[in-house]
Amino acid sequence: MVDVASRTEAAGTLGKLKVVGLWLLTVVMALLLGAAGAAKFVQPDMWTGLFAGWGYPAWFSYVTGALEMGGAVVLLVPRFATYAAALLMVVMIGAAATVTLNPGEMVATPALVNLVGLAIVAWARRDRRWRPS
Repeated sequence: MVDVASRTEAAGTLGKLKVVGLWLLTVVMALLLGAAGAAKFVQPDMWTGLFAGWGYPAWFSYVTGALEMGGAVVLLVPRFATYAAALLMVVMIGAAATVTLNPGEMVATPALVNLVGLAIVAWARRDRRWRPS
């Protein structure tokens, strides 16, 4: 027979694992999206050319890069993580749609994987989100 103390300890351990897992996922998402955003500034010729080829103005690559980098930083603040994840999800939907509608070297898989990771972060952080008083 399992006593109450054992169940409480197991529940506490599971809770800690969930918190650690959520932070790991959040940090990985922030690093991936921050790097993707930074690439748009580090390799501007490549990205402005791609964006122009997809039918967007070349400067839109800088806007996308700034949104990705800014969103990645804000994703690390639990009170605002849900909002940052929602913003980044919109960017990832746009990225997936763009590369799907414009077949070429790029595929939608990374954007879709990021979308799933961001959805998990947004859902898990929803109770801690900032609300105006």
